[in-house]
Amino acid sequence: MSSFRKRVPESQPKIPPATRLNAHSAQLLVSTGVPSLDDLLGGGLPVGGMLMIEEDRQTGYSNTLLSYFSSQSLAAGHKLCIVNADQEIDLKTQLPGWATLNTVQADAPVKDSTNEAMKIAWRYQNLPRVDGDDDANRQKTGSSSTSEAAEIPFCERFDLMLRIQPAIADQAQVEVLDGDRLLRLASSEKYGGDMYQCVLDHISSLIDDGFSSLKPVALNTERNILRIEIGSLGSGFWQGSDSLAILKFLHRLRGILRYSYAVCVISFPAYLYEDSGTRLPIVRRIEHLCDAVIELESFEGAYASPSDIVARQAKSGASTSQDYHGFVHIHKLPRLNSLTASVGRLSLLHTGGGSANNLAFRLRRKKFSIETYHLPIEGGVSERRVPAKDDPKALRPGISVGGIGCGSTPGRKDPLEF
Repeated sequence: MSSFRKRVPESQPKIPPATRLNAHSAQLLVSTGVPSLDDLLGGGLPVGGMLMIEEDRQTGYSNTLLSYFSSQSLAAGHKLCIVNADQEIDLKTQLPGWATLNTVQADAPVKDSTNEAMKIAWRYQNLPRVDGDDDANRQKTGSSSTSEAAEIPFCERFDLMLRIQPAIADQAQVEVLDGDRLLRLASSEKYGGDMYQCVLDHISSLIDDGFSSLKPVALNTERNILRIEIGSLGSGFWQGSDSLAILKFLHRLRGILRYSYAVCVISFPAYLYEDSGTRLPIVRRIEHLCDAVIELESFEGAYASPSDIVARQAKSGASTSQDYHGFVHIHKLPRLNSLTASVGRLSLLHTGGGSANNLAFRLRRKKFSIETYHLPIEGGVSERRVPAKDDPKALRPGISVGGIGCGSTPGRKDPLEF
């Protein structure tokens, strides 16, 4: 009798909702909520990994990425844990909202597929999109499901002008440790004011409650994902036992995440760890303890004072939808279950090699996106590049309207005019 057994779908474990497998390393991925950021990470954030976003001075673009991450957690039905010692958390006013596919299709007019195909060259028509506005893939994914419930998309489309519905925020599985509550728990006799150890114990208890990969589950049981969001880690509000408390925290947190169905996104104020414009060596050690590290460097907050930023924003027409708001620096890419990062094979924005920085981000009215940086057109886009036909200045030198010019005949086209 042969020892080989056929694997049937019933005996295979189910992957959590709103996740997918990495084609390069077979690592389970979740979305950060920003399609362009998922593309830079090689398709998404690996489960069991940790992403650090280095904040920019005097601007709040990193908070926008954290709000995307939280809204994606609620849209996918994942459990969310928010830790922030700097401010109070209010999900109903801080998280962007989203629209379901049925609502978008009901309000949108019917498109003609023949005319749509003529608008773009045929060789570019089937290329994947980075901005996440691919409604065709969403419709195809939802219709292929045999269940009555619609399949949850990997990355939802969010609108920064909307806010999350109160009913969704009330029904979501959210654990919040912010401001006074975190300070009150850390001030107990057990921790003696050590916020890092208090947060670490709280995260460890959440992972042990159904998110640990070391504990088997029943057959055909669908697991869920725990998303952890830590804002402004290492700021002046964080209190530790010693100066190396943040390094111990990250080292222990990384070990806990490796054996769990959890992901973590951390924002880190790296500008606080500088001496005369030079970063301290501890920043490099902090980056080494994380799986992926990106930095947001805005144009308005790099070396400007708060008064300069306010004055620049007050000017009418200072920024348009075509302007970039800053650079995106990639310091480290995730390499879980692989010796090399898969971003070079799977990313459309980043080729994976070279030290040249050609990525920039822009915050539009409705969405945040990361794009390839291009220099603006010389002279701007508001200036007319080709003179009008009726403009007398458009004529060649020596040619007058209704007169005889050098080498030309009135009423005839100049043979030297190409």
